[in-house]
Amino acid sequence: METSGHIRHAPVLAAFSPEAGAREPVEFAVAASRITGAPLIIAVVVDTGSPVRLGGTVAADGPSLPAGVAAPVRHLQSELEGRGVPVEVRVFEDSTAARGLARAIDELEPELVVVGATSRGERGALLLGTTAGRVIRVSACPVAVVPRGYTRPENGVQVVCAAYTRTPEGQDALRAAASLARSGRVALRVIHVVEPKHMQEEAHQLMAEQHHAVGAESQYAARTRLDIEAQTRAAVAEVAGDLDADVDLMIDEPVRALAAASGHVDLLVMGSRGLGPRRSVVLGSVSRRVIERAACPVIVIPRDTEAKSEELLSDVEAHAPR
Repeated sequence: METSGHIRHAPVLAAFSPEAGAREPVEFAVAASRITGAPLIIAVVVDTGSPVRLGGTVAADGPSLPAGVAAPVRHLQSELEGRGVPVEVRVFEDSTAARGLARAIDELEPELVVVGATSRGERGALLLGTTAGRVIRVSACPVAVVPRGYTRPENGVQVVCAAYTRTPEGQDALRAAASLARSGRVALRVIHVVEPKHMQEEAHQLMAEQHHAVGAESQYAARTRLDIEAQTRAAVAEVAGDLDADVDLMIDEPVRALAAASGHVDLLVMGSRGLGPRRSVVLGSVSRRVIERAACPVIVIPRDTEAKSEELLSDVEAHAPR
């Protein structure tokens, strides 16, 4: 059985389903591999036996792949190699894709996992399916969720967006997005969405502290907005002072605002809660619904796993054009 011991560099791991034939996670993973310099490994989960490598490294006595699986897998590998993309395909046996991918994460210890979301509805909205959701829960490294129908922009990623909040996970997202934008020499956009009720609460608190009547509410609402925007800009300047960041403060419902913004950026970076098993990625209701509606890939940064996140970001910086 192959283990992660023979891999000197943590890989970018992309999930590929031969049955669905969805290529979106693979295409995003190819771009991520090029940016980071990390080796690309494609994980395929089938009921075939022990994990084996395909292509030029097929074990002579390895198990045979089912015909319905072998053809699309070998076609994918051949196409990528024809494009000059070094790739290793690893096949994992398990009864479910989620468990097979969890095994792949355990064995390969990737610096980034890339999964896809399934489409639903007439408007092409996304559903964070069972497999993707479970992979996110067990992963201790950043996870990219790629929407169905995604194609890499012709000029590559040009705008990286951080979904910022005044929380540790918001700071994680800002730091990661700034690092990606800096290394890729692309634009950084920071969006801080405050729900109207929270803005109102802060305005009322400010009025109470200064002993003013509620009649001055509009004045204090405006002042509160300016204060929050100033705090956001200060946070961005501290993390990304060398970048000309576009900072937007929106008073809106967070899911609606971020989903709409995803149609105008190439990559959205969000934080997550550090409450799951093994310091895994735990999605809140907002991040889950944003992923389901996003028009661009979303990278979720796990809390309390600084080493893995730093590994990804340091690789991005090391391979940035000089």
